[in-house]
Amino acid sequence: MRLTGKVILVTGAGAGMGRVAAQTFAREGAQVVATDYAEGPLQETVASVRDVGGGIIGVPGNVAVAADVQRAVEEGVKAFGGLNVLYNNAGIMPDDDTSVIETSEDAWQRVMDVNLKGVFLCCKYGIPELLKAEDRSSTSHPSSR
Repeated sequence: MRLTGKVILVTGAGAGMGRVAAQTFAREGAQVVATDYAEGPLQETVASVRDVGGGIIGVPGNVAVAADVQRAVEEGVKAFGGLNVLYNNAGIMPDDDTSVIETSEDAWQRVMDVNLKGVFLCCKYGIPELLKAEDRSSTSHPSSR
């Protein structure tokens, strides 16, 4: 299995590509930290991964909220000992985001918060853990020095 020993944070894991990614990563041996704002669908993803024997935790939260992202990263590190990959999948395309002329500022802001700020926050809180995992990996493999 290509991803054995890796821990992957998957945002937007409650449905669609996020759910498929969580399932695929787990099948390949990864431990998955799944997050989504919709708790019911998130728990369905968690159950589907556990059904095939994969390691996963579900952390409900909104990628546009710093405290939620920080909590997801911290819970993943606590559960699995580190973080190796960020799969920034969460995104929205709401019905009220139609055209630049018709879209309200509130709708535009929601899209920017999830689709752009969410990636920023996942990187802000996730990359330090990726660097720690890289440091641990390089010190445990003498040939990589």
